[in-house]
Amino acid sequence: MPQEVFKPYQERTVTVIGGKGALGSKMRSNFEGLGFQSIRICEKGDPFLDDVRESTDLFFAVDDREITSMLREARDFLRPDHSILDGSSVKEPLITTYRELDNLQISVASTHLGAVPNQPWRGMKVWVCEVGPNSEKAKRLAVDLFLSTNSSIQTIDIKDHKNVEQDQWITMAVAHIVASALRNSDFPLERFDAYSTLNAELFALPLGRTLGQGTKVPSEILFNQPMKEDFLKALKEGVLQLEQVLGDRTKLQELMQQNIDFHDKPSGFVGDIFKKAGIIGARNANLRMHKLSFRITDDKPGALRKVLEPFYMEGANLTAIDSMPGTISDEERKKGVNPDNIVDFDIGIDPKTIDQNKEQRIRERLIELGCSVS
Repeated sequence: MPQEVFKPYQERTVTVIGGKGALGSKMRSNFEGLGFQSIRICEKGDPFLDDVRESTDLFFAVDDREITSMLREARDFLRPDHSILDGSSVKEPLITTYRELDNLQISVASTHLGAVPNQPWRGMKVWVCEVGPNSEKAKRLAVDLFLSTNSSIQTIDIKDHKNVEQDQWITMAVAHIVASALRNSDFPLERFDAYSTLNAELFALPLGRTLGQGTKVPSEILFNQPMKEDFLKALKEGVLQLEQVLGDRTKLQELMQQNIDFHDKPSGFVGDIFKKAGIIGARNANLRMHKLSFRITDDKPGALRKVLEPFYMEGANLTAIDSMPGTISDEERKKGVNPDNIVDFDIGIDPKTIDQNKEQRIRERLIELGCSVS
């Protein structure tokens, strides 16, 4: 079949299904950035088939069960010039429907952002899943959408997304199992963290992050996963194996060594993760000693040097420089601040090199430079 000529985005119309939600709102912004001629929003109760007829591209920002149902409804209205994308966390239930559409010469690519939508996406993993021979057009659109956010894009076959699903299912299931165990023991997460060793402190991070995501997305991931019984069985077997050797230290160590040997692939991988964990632990320790937090809204080459100068002038020895893209506030949006230029800093300072007067002068200088200081 001859290769279809690429149609410029300026001549295309996209409908974002679920466009008022967290993911849908972000994707609307990304489509705007690509210069789409028209961007439509479809919510429950809207005339979906009208949107299908009027669009060249569809992005589903709803869960996998809604996607399957809506595509079944729209089957007779889909054309070879359509591109179909989604942002669902669960792909297995979609594969059959997507393969059928690919056979009809309709281009489909399934995406998965490895972070919550309302946080900055810079450097975050994004999986772009190929469905079949006709995925190229939709895949190109998906890559362009996420390149615009400086995300880390990984292209895989949709059948390999099961590895991502197992990863996130086990993480979220373990988080809620531990959360339930702590609740049953009347041991809240705040106390768990307050008395934590380094291992426990690091363990509290994915636990708190999962709980912080609320119930909508985690329940979708846990409930909709077709392999959930197999995953849960593996967790139960792991608990049983531990229970069986807790009374025999030699056997306990043997079980631990089996786990180490299995996961240390490629050779040294466990050591690499151990080192990364130590870096995070040291970073947290340095910030815990003494830190100053502030935000810049005009990130550009030379900005870091400019904001660190007040610390140098006061002789403050820095122990950590932590930065991440900031989430734009309503006030900043009203002022026309570019969200891509927002950076939040946490600066660790050696307590021996700072006092109240020095810190006050540093704060005042940062404010003069246009920073928002916490």
